[in-house]
Amino acid sequence: MVAKILVVDDELELERLILQRFKKNIRNQKFEFIFARNGKEALETLAHEVPPVDTILTDLRMPEMDGLILLDRIKEIDETLKAVVVSAYGDMVNIRTAMNRGAFDFLTKPIDFRDLEITINKTVEFVTETRKNRQQLRQVRDRLHQRAYSDELTGLANRNAFLDRLQVCVDQFAENPEGLFAVLFLELCRYRMVKYSFGHGLSDRLLIATAKRLKTCLRSTDVLARLGADEFAILLQNIRDDREVQSIADRIHEAMKSPFHLDGSLLFSGVNIGIALGNLGSTQPADFLQSADTAMHYAKDPGNSPTAFFVPAMQENALWRLQLESELQQAIAQEELHLNYQPIIFLPNHSVSGFEALVRWRHPQRGRVFPSEFIPLAEETGLIVPLDNWVLWRAGEQLNRWRSQFPQFWPLSISVNLSEIELSHPSYLALIDRILTENFLSGCSLKIEITERTLMQQSSQINNLISQLKTRGIQLCIDDFGTGYSCLAYLHRLPLDIIKIDRSFINGMETDSKKLDIVKTILTLAETLGFQAIAEGVETAAQLTLLRSLGCPYAQGYLFSKPLEEPAVASFLTAFSSE
Repeated sequence: MVAKILVVDDELELERLILQRFKKNIRNQKFEFIFARNGKEALETLAHEVPPVDTILTDLRMPEMDGLILLDRIKEIDETLKAVVVSAYGDMVNIRTAMNRGAFDFLTKPIDFRDLEITINKTVEFVTETRKNRQQLRQVRDRLHQRAYSDELTGLANRNAFLDRLQVCVDQFAENPEGLFAVLFLELCRYRMVKYSFGHGLSDRLLIATAKRLKTCLRSTDVLARLGADEFAILLQNIRDDREVQSIADRIHEAMKSPFHLDGSLLFSGVNIGIALGNLGSTQPADFLQSADTAMHYAKDPGNSPTAFFVPAMQENALWRLQLESELQQAIAQEELHLNYQPIIFLPNHSVSGFEALVRWRHPQRGRVFPSEFIPLAEETGLIVPLDNWVLWRAGEQLNRWRSQFPQFWPLSISVNLSEIELSHPSYLALIDRILTENFLSGCSLKIEITERTLMQQSSQINNLISQLKTRGIQLCIDDFGTGYSCLAYLHRLPLDIIKIDRSFINGMETDSKKLDIVKTILTLAETLGFQAIAEGVETAAQLTLLRSLGCPYAQGYLFSKPLEEPAVASFLTAFSSE
């Protein structure tokens, strides 16, 4: 590599001598010399020379701008560049002055060219090493900045970068309230289940694919960030009103409806979105993010829209949920929960075939807490795993007691609802084996109810677990059939046993021909595929008559019995057997 040397001297003779001296090395040239007549010309050359100069040789006394002033000005252009003074005025005062102003070395005229070449080599080597170190330091700083302000997995901005950009918007809005902005907090649905079922590799690819899909829904001025494991944030700048924000949120929901095709797996997901508008009244960017997060949790509640705008009342609800989570954790640990049992009736001979175990919570202060309140909270916080484990244990123990108490009704079975997360948990199969062994139960005594969306994941881990359960004689039910994702294409692929017809189709089927047609279709499908069918939510004699005429084999609902506490089961069995 050729080093570029700038010679600053008003003596033309020096230029001639340098070119003559180094001309002999033209074939293996190490240096390229350029010349300036004074400090002013030198600064102009430095400002425009590409690639930059590696070393300067400068005289002290020159017209317009001398060498001492030039030494002061070099640092303004390039802090790494060094200059060697070559002057006839080599007294101690000039040497000290030049060195104090940043000279790297000092040579006196007349020049010893061998000494000059050694000095140039030494100076160039120093400048090159300094620039190399600075480049490495800059790269380290860039990497640290990248880590501090961007998400390593998706390449999006991270929380720090998002809050910095949000602070700018907050400050601008304080000066100009016309420049409205909005913060969207998004949580990816069912990410935890995907991670448990497919592992970190595929769940990471789902996050990357989600980030790419979200980008397609945004404008070039919008900021998209990843805040946490399954959390994203969007900053919408210069928006007109909340209707424009709602339109963008709707576009995101529509984009997320399509399944993700990753490594041969078909994954369905979506997002819940909380929104905080710029007129919130705060000057702290974290407040907007927190408010949008609060609204997002409101959007997650069953029955609510998947998009919610923040209102102050939501903060009270968030505090209530936080307190309820703590109390639910305590209730599970201290076994404050209990099970109710709803009978499942075999319609051809009107006998009890088994019970569905339903978890209930009677809070010492709040009173009855409905499953619709605490089950989604348990799934969101991960408490569903210990909760499902507790339900399985208690259901198994109860079935063992019934076998001793009511041998005339044996065999009875018990059905237990399991969440996607629990079914994906690696220790689940071992838990099932322990429950069956310690309660002296066969696998056919237990029925596991799963949802359609669990079936749709096509997870090899879940499919393998289902097969393992089947080898133990455990029957598998699809709960609330027809209300979730359409899984008709996958029903024949898995060793399922039972379809539970959702109560929404049973309710009103005696007067609504469309509902009746749906029930007929499901029953025909079940028979064709070799499945049993259970009608849920049977409440009237007319519904029962229709179901029997359609050949529905099983039913449950208030017509037969509401969910019963354990002591009431004995009375029910006695009364039912005498009918």
